[in-house]
Amino acid sequence: MRTTEFYKHTYKILLLNFILLFSSCSNILDLEPEQSVSDASAVVDKKSAEAALAGAYDKLQSDNYYGREFVAAIYLAGNDVTWTGSLNYYRAFNNHSYQSDNTTINTAWYAIYATLNAANQVIDKVSALSSQVLTDTDKNRIVGEAYFIRALSLFDLGRTWGNIPIITKGTITAHDFDGVKQSTQAEVYQQVIKDLQTALSLLPEKVDRSRVTKNTARALLARVYLYSENWEKAEEYSSILIADINDYQLVDYPSFFSNKQTKESIFELLYTTSDKNTHGYYWLSSANGGRHEWAPSEGIVSLLGSSETGGTRKALYSDQSTAINKNFYVGNLYWRTTGDDPAYILRISEQYLIRAEARAKKATPDLTGALSDLNAVRLRAQIKVLTGLSKSEIILAIENERRVEFPFEPHRWFDLVRTKRAGTVLGVTDSDKWIFPIPYNDIQADSDLKQNSSY
Repeated sequence: MRTTEFYKHTYKILLLNFILLFSSCSNILDLEPEQSVSDASAVVDKKSAEAALAGAYDKLQSDNYYGREFVAAIYLAGNDVTWTGSLNYYRAFNNHSYQSDNTTINTAWYAIYATLNAANQVIDKVSALSSQVLTDTDKNRIVGEAYFIRALSLFDLGRTWGNIPIITKGTITAHDFDGVKQSTQAEVYQQVIKDLQTALSLLPEKVDRSRVTKNTARALLARVYLYSENWEKAEEYSSILIADINDYQLVDYPSFFSNKQTKESIFELLYTTSDKNTHGYYWLSSANGGRHEWAPSEGIVSLLGSSETGGTRKALYSDQSTAINKNFYVGNLYWRTTGDDPAYILRISEQYLIRAEARAKKATPDLTGALSDLNAVRLRAQIKVLTGLSKSEIILAIENERRVEFPFEPHRWFDLVRTKRAGTVLGVTDSDKWIFPIPYNDIQADSDLKQNSSY
């Protein structure tokens, strides 16, 4: 049961079950299955270091992070996904009426900080291991992966809640970070970039679509530089991925989500029938064993179903309407009734659209290159290429292309917020509502936390 003291610094304290006890050297000898590795374990050798890292990945995949809640909040806020079910706290994202006691906001916040702490514990404890128990190659890889997971966690916290506490050490006691103030979103992004550059110096140069490598870090760097409006760096890092045509390619719809780990994916989280991605349960119709709590909006269905804008991306939804149940649409990105759909974190199509936007917006625009990147994605979807567009027209076309390329992934809301178009496009004219409120319990318990404006 949570006590008042446990609520203190919730973003740190909920993570205390990951304390790594160095007083024992054998409590991880009998490893549990990877999906349920205990957090309260010592890190003393390669086996225990790998187990700790598996715990960080497991938190990244959790129901309240990329396994459902965080992603759902963002695509519901982008209004191309409509709440259709019985859980009212999802409705708040469609109409942007979320408050600090919203269940999804609270659970996502806690889950991301839990992931952040797990990554910090790996960085702290594995870095301290001697070369006698862990080779430098293995240490660098494990710590590098943890730096990436920390960077992704901080990035998601910063772009969702704005000003947040940056925690870069594992939590050991309830008072470890008393006095830590919130950093600005720009400062958070700078820490993310720093972590990713550190990860780059440690990670192996290989292709692994479900584990972090140098290319995973490069892809996230391209995204973070885009959000930071560093167009030159965004172009630089996205170009590295695009140039690697042997390993990364635009894969036809629906092939890329009908299969797993295609060349479309730079990084995807894998699930199993015993460790499920619960997205599908909320997307699938009751006929397929789901809740159908959310569905494609009529607006996105119109765009995806058009040969002018959607093309082969029409495969992303099914029209299951009947005479009685009209306009009944089901999203197909998460379609497996067995629950083992991947969660797509980084895709090569995003890198093309990142570079297109960066090229159009940099100090000396490359409109030809921007249009070429945009058209590569359009050609993959089998829709006509665009020609003769002005700079402003290209930028708008990229925004529209991102909408139909990633309708059920967590992009649209963030795209409109970072470009300051959430008011124009979604009618969210109060820019304070462009970031989410910090959970009420944390604000009440922690004098170091200040609530975001308008909440």
